[in-house]
Parts: sequence; structure tokens; C-alpha cells
Amino acid sequence: MPQQDIRKVIGDKLKVIRAKLKYSLWQMAIECGLDYAHYCLIEKGRRYVRLDVLQRISDNLGIAMDFWFRDDAPRFAPVYTKALSENINALDNDKKEFLLEMLTAYRKTRK
Repeated sequence: MPQQDIRKVIGDKLKVIRAKLKYSLWQMAIECGLDYAHYCLIEKGRRYVRLDVLQRISDNLGIAMDFWFRDDAPRFAPVYTKALSENINALDNDKKEFLLEMLTAYRKTRK
């Protein structure tokens, strides 16, 4: 079996994820924390991705870093931790405490 170019592998995986999220190229670039032109070249398999950039993409999409080097499908929940964290941090202390209590109660019901 011929070995694929890692640029193509990563680009193809990004396309699959983008399709699942129903994002435009522009939205995906923003979600990954990248410049639009840079993201497009990565998705097209025309640019190598530095590990720190790949880590940023993984973090922003909530995908494990090793996903890019495996043959299986992505396992991620479309929960954007960066945006969620920013929204939580914008809350005042009373609202943060209430949210924590609600999440704790929810977790107890799931056991």
C-alpha cells in the first residue's frame, strides 16, 4: 500500500470535519484560529502543518492530537471549548456558582 502525503491526510480529515460541522471555509478557519488563506492551503493539502499549529487546531476543535495520525473517524462533540470558556469567564461570580451547581446536579443524575 503506498504511503500518503501527510499534508493530504490532514487536509482530507479537515474537510470531513468541516462537512460534519456544516462550516464554510471561512468559519472553519476562524474556529481553528487560523488565517483564511493559510487554512485553505492546509485543507487542500498544499501546506505542511507545524505541530504547534496542529495542536491549536486540535484544541479549538476538541479533537485529540493523535487523531491526525490514525485511520479512524473523528470522535468529537461539537462543543467549542474556547468559546464556552470565554462565555463562562464573562459571567459574574453568582452566575458561575449557579452554573457549577447545575452541572454538579446534572452529573449526579447521569450516574
